[in-house]
Amino acid sequence: MGLFRRKQAIAPQERRATARYAVDCPATLKMLGGDRVGRLSDLSDAGARLETNNPPSEGVSGLLSWNGHEHFGKIVWANDKSCGIIFERPIPMHIVDETVEQVEVQTGPVANFGKIPLGQKRSRRASLVSEG
Repeated sequence: MGLFRRKQAIAPQERRATARYAVDCPATLKMLGGDRVGRLSDLSDAGARLETNNPPSEGVSGLLSWNGHEHFGKIVWANDKSCGIIFERPIPMHIVDETVEQVEVQTGPVANFGKIPLGQKRSRRASLVSEG
């Protein structure tokens, strides 16, 4: 009977066709309405995410410039602090690789585990509250 036949679950498809890479470098989006200065936070051959204080609205076109590279694209989404840019044409993978390689990983001192108190709960009281 067709009424009781199980339907196969269809897995949601990933909208992105290419892999994104985390980056952190200064960038400028040059537009007719004015430039937006910010930082690239991810990059692929198809697009990028620009973190900026005043992102342009969806549908605006511009020239994204970073590390001596410039590529034309269009804003496909925007929120309060960032926007997504899709490139007019995919950029060469060697540019993505070059940008990813320039990401500096912050390294610092390793925690001294001998100074971490074990078996004690942290107080939920603010440290500025005085007892008395």
